[in-house]
Amino acid sequence: MNHDPTTDRPRTRLPRLLGALGLTTGIALTATACSTAATPPADDASATAAPHGWVAGATESQEPQLGLLAVSATGETALHDLLTGETTDLDRVGAAEHSATDGRFLVTSDGDRTTVVDGGSWTVDHGDHTHYYAAEPRVVGTLEGGGPVQVHSSETMTTIAWPERGEAVVLDRAALGQGELDETARLDATVLLPLGEHLVAAEGDTVRVLDADGAQTETTGSTGSTGSTGSTNAGQACTDPAGGIVTRAGAVVGCADGAVVVDDAGATSFVALPDDAERPTAFAARAGRPTVAGLAGDTGFWLLDVRQGSWQHVPTERPLRAVVAVDDQDEHVVGVDDAGRVVVVTASTGKVATTDPLVDGDRAPLLQLDAQRAYVADPTAAVVHEIDFADGARVARTIELPFAPVAFAEVGR
Repeated sequence: MNHDPTTDRPRTRLPRLLGALGLTTGIALTATACSTAATPPADDASATAAPHGWVAGATESQEPQLGLLAVSATGETALHDLLTGETTDLDRVGAAEHSATDGRFLVTSDGDRTTVVDGGSWTVDHGDHTHYYAAEPRVVGTLEGGGPVQVHSSETMTTIAWPERGEAVVLDRAALGQGELDETARLDATVLLPLGEHLVAAEGDTVRVLDADGAQTETTGSTGSTGSTGSTNAGQACTDPAGGIVTRAGAVVGCADGAVVVDDAGATSFVALPDDAERPTAFAARAGRPTVAGLAGDTGFWLLDVRQGSWQHVPTERPLRAVVAVDDQDEHVVGVDDAGRVVVVTASTGKVATTDPLVDGDRAPLLQLDAQRAYVADPTAAVVHEIDFADGARVARTIELPFAPVAFAEVGR
């Protein structure tokens, strides 16, 4: 396979199918990748079984179909293909004041409405194997109401929450992928996370495990930070919940003095922060990893090992504006400091590498990453800087966009 010498990323890509043609394709993986089969579409008379992981209207490839999805201050929207270098213009959306992404969908909002844009590529991690899909990127539609927004997805559900309004919705993931906003539940919550076929919701000072319709489950196991066990369907206490993330080891909701962790079985536990510690109010990590990062005020950042139930404080020379845990073998953590530099910390050794200032340090930086690269968008210029975090924070390339982005997502990861 040929590689781009500046990025070491494959430059090949399987062709996408136009959703408007109504074509469906499933590419079978090797026998060792998937051993089960799904039922094929009813109108496919020639097929007896579709491959496990089959998605209608999408092509499947052997590598992530990565792209940069961006929105300008005036609503211009474009997708830059990281594998081919091509940029595609999409329909214009409303002006973006806030944004969030789940690795496929970019959700933007202003004060009145929220818009969902499908980046058209995504990864499905089944633990022992992974599927990589691509379909047509498009603007899906809008929801009433705006403000700061969060988005999270499982294979069946996408949740969108507006923390300042204390509202959240559940959307059918399959319908969303077909360009439809099918709302299956709406509830009062400042954090809402899909965990398998359940929901993890923070309302008031309580975290609860709900079913997919937003109803209270019958029982929820609970373990305190000391390991003592109780049972309650009233939920787990969590003072001032803020920030949530879904990891390989469970769902996390941030609290004033720690974090609530909910495992795949619905059991909850509390991981306490040290006394008087400055809490993180948001978490970020490479998709599916069990260790996440959050800002520790101006002192550096926290690493929360969800599987071990432990915090680690890592001080930094300057305050950070954003931080994301790569959680790779070397325990890389990537941040952007208040001087606009990309800072790469190797937590396993304590080594720190920095770039020159790349963005305005006074602005909230737009930072995304995958297993190989980090991407920092400059909201004052029409460029995105690609950083090789494993190679001393080397700037691998600078990617030109057709406009300066105010909302930004790496899709396909």
